[in-house]
Amino acid sequence: MSLPLLAEASAAEPAFQSGFAYFRWLHELLPAPFFHTQAFLAFFAIVLFVYWSVPRRFQMTRVWILVIASFHFYAAWSYELAFLVTGTTLADYIFGRIMGHSERPRFRKLILFTSIGMNLGILCYFKYRGFFLNELFDGMRKLGMEPGYEKMNPLAIFIPFGISFYTFEAISYAVDVYKRKIPAEKSLPRFLLFILFFPHLVAGPIVRAGDLLRQTRRAKRWNWLRVQVGVQLFLIGAFKKMAIADRMALFCDPVFASPEQYNSVAVWFAVLAYAVRIYCDFSGYSDMAVGAAHLLGYKLINNFNMPYLAANVSDFWRRWHISLSNWLRDYIFIPLGGSRGSRWLNYRNLLITMTIGGLWHGAAWGYILWGLAHGLMLVAHKQFKDYCENKPRLTAFLETMFGTGLRICFTFFCVSMCWVLFQPELGKALAIFEKLFHIQRGQVLPLNNRSLWYTVIFLFACQWLVRSGAWAWIYRRLPAPVLGVGYAVCLCAALVLAPDNGTTFIYFQF
Repeated sequence: MSLPLLAEASAAEPAFQSGFAYFRWLHELLPAPFFHTQAFLAFFAIVLFVYWSVPRRFQMTRVWILVIASFHFYAAWSYELAFLVTGTTLADYIFGRIMGHSERPRFRKLILFTSIGMNLGILCYFKYRGFFLNELFDGMRKLGMEPGYEKMNPLAIFIPFGISFYTFEAISYAVDVYKRKIPAEKSLPRFLLFILFFPHLVAGPIVRAGDLLRQTRRAKRWNWLRVQVGVQLFLIGAFKKMAIADRMALFCDPVFASPEQYNSVAVWFAVLAYAVRIYCDFSGYSDMAVGAAHLLGYKLINNFNMPYLAANVSDFWRRWHISLSNWLRDYIFIPLGGSRGSRWLNYRNLLITMTIGGLWHGAAWGYILWGLAHGLMLVAHKQFKDYCENKPRLTAFLETMFGTGLRICFTFFCVSMCWVLFQPELGKALAIFEKLFHIQRGQVLPLNNRSLWYTVIFLFACQWLVRSGAWAWIYRRLPAPVLGVGYAVCLCAALVLAPDNGTTFIYFQF
């Protein structure tokens, strides 16, 4: 019986009435798990106070506090799916314990496939059922059969927040336990915290069990340096999200929604704005997630490393969504054979891995083609590297400052073109490409384009300062009050520059 039906069947019981009333109240108090809202800040302040009020020797009590807080965090959006995530996590815990105790290879492999099948089955049901059913019934109609089925709108399908992220975390845990890379976790609350830990639950970074479970066993001390790092990261992330990403949405969202209405110049501006937006949106969330974890005494992986300064697409994937890149490498690319074998097998493995990476982002042909395009660019880069081995002059030129700048610009251009595909409706992506490369008339952007250019220049200047080491040199020499004022300015700028109709995080849909 589903939870809504259970609530109706138990309407006469006060305990059930009060329980579901609590969840309704929680949903109104914290309507969605968005880090940049006042509701989350109030929730997080309460969690921090309760968490650090518990003496250090009661480490397991602190773990339970975070587990309960994480469940409430997800339940504020959907308590039914919060129970679903918790239930699958309990099943993964049991599967891991069984694999850890068994010495029979075939039985352990059966449990591994059961765990992976359960997680992928739930993922496919929620995320891919509409896509595959639509394609199936479209094929039947082309063959002259009428299935009596109305086509689903992929944008209207109910997808749990973060399902792709915690599914990959559960799969990596099962594989690592099966391969004896890590022992099966014996503590249920620690395992629940590994999956449900709210800073990374809905949009990553994708954490590894061996890393986070080890941290759950350490007694946490209040550390002012770590608090400083956490607050700084959270404020930087909020600035990226509210002052940059949400403002760039004003340029790109109207054009991406109706590209046929705008002229080619407006579409070029929109593509540039979207490239800036998706980076600041996702890296802003990651910065806030890492910062929130630091404030609780946990360290998450740094998910971005100035990806738009990458000199080639391989370097881009070492800098962009690092936790996903590492996961795809370790659990798909290497098991397929990796770089072993012939050159063509290596290329095949790259294309399969990146196509799966595209499908992981969403159930639409645009995401699949986005992944395939990146796979083809990786293959082209490897071919170009082989060509340059016998061209010392060309190699020397490409390593100069001018040559490096050209490579960075070309890589950014290619990545930006791929972002056009990064949407559920392929028809709109094709319409954008037509506008980009076939000059057409239409509406102009009703915004000041100079603010877009100022934002792009500001973003690249900040990344260049960090990459060159100049920011580290400046940071070490700035007095603490000056740094405090600077971060206060970041917060004020985020609040002032954020549009009134703030947007959600792009990666929440994955």
